[in-house]
Amino acid sequence: MAGYIEDRWLKKKKDPVTGRREKTARYGKGKRYKVAGIPGVRDRSFDVLEDAKAWLRRAATDEERGEFVDPRDGSIMLADYIATHWAPGRGGAPKTQDSQERRWRLHIVPHLGQLPLRSIAATDLRAFITKLESTVSSVDYQRGILSELSSILEAAVDDKRLARNPISS
Repeated sequence: MAGYIEDRWLKKKKDPVTGRREKTARYGKGKRYKVAGIPGVRDRSFDVLEDAKAWLRRAATDEERGEFVDPRDGSIMLADYIATHWAPGRGGAPKTQDSQERRWRLHIVPHLGQLPLRSIAATDLRAFITKLESTVSSVDYQRGILSELSSILEAAVDDKRLARNPISS
């Protein structure tokens, strides 16, 4: 299995005199166990060995399946993700781009833009839909806004910033 767990408080080699593992300079400072060595997965540290083992198992399995999403990648705010990752890559006719930009700038960002991607939940989406229903009179325009939001979140899934699109659940 790819990956390993490193104890950052004790050296691997035992003291030849005492037969015990020696303390490192980091002893007692920071998180003790570091999971590393999984291709395509950033290292992660834990206080408890059992947590490190469980995370290593999940990460290695997900990486083998090509499904691993590091939760830290979803910490970007929705507004920042749209502005820096999603909007610049959009193609299409200028009128289409203007329409899309208007939807996310006027409706999506003011209500959900301050949330990290990973924390957008069904309750946030229900509140957003309720707000849309009370402020946007056209049902077709409401659907267009929700379609735009779904497209943004689906792109975040493709970019491995989210494990799944919260709108699809």
